[in-house]
Amino acid sequence: MKSLMQFTHTVPSTQTVTEPVPLHRLVDQLMVGLLPLVTGKKSFIINDVDQTFQLQADENLLAYVLGNLLSGAINGTENVCIRVEAICNKDGVQIRVRNNGTYFYSTVSNGFSHVVQAARQLGGNISIYNQRNEGTTLAFSMATPVQTIC
Repeated sequence: MKSLMQFTHTVPSTQTVTEPVPLHRLVDQLMVGLLPLVTGKKSFIINDVDQTFQLQADENLLAYVLGNLLSGAINGTENVCIRVEAICNKDGVQIRVRNNGTYFYSTVSNGFSHVVQAARQLGGNISIYNQRNEGTTLAFSMATPVQTIC
């Protein structure tokens, strides 16, 4: 299975009206779609997003960003646990995709401009953190919209 980055080269356009997106459900749906890739890499994903967490955003654009973060994490690793979590604080919302010890920065950083562009359309940013023997964390951060429930 190819990564989502290979399938999509154009960034979905944003909609003017958005509904609250149940983030746990969205991550579950993305995980199901990536299951063949995950099992092929002998890895697994844990959805640690609280089931009540909702984010006011364009669901298709958010799925594009998160799907690419997950796909990049899966493609760059093997035999690992990939964890998805979301935190809400005074600065906004941060959704993190991280693994348990594999260094995969180069896999994700190549050809990632479309994902960064989509993140910016949502009013956010993407950061990549690496620590040798500690793993890699891909973080999507955005200011908290008033309608975010976390």
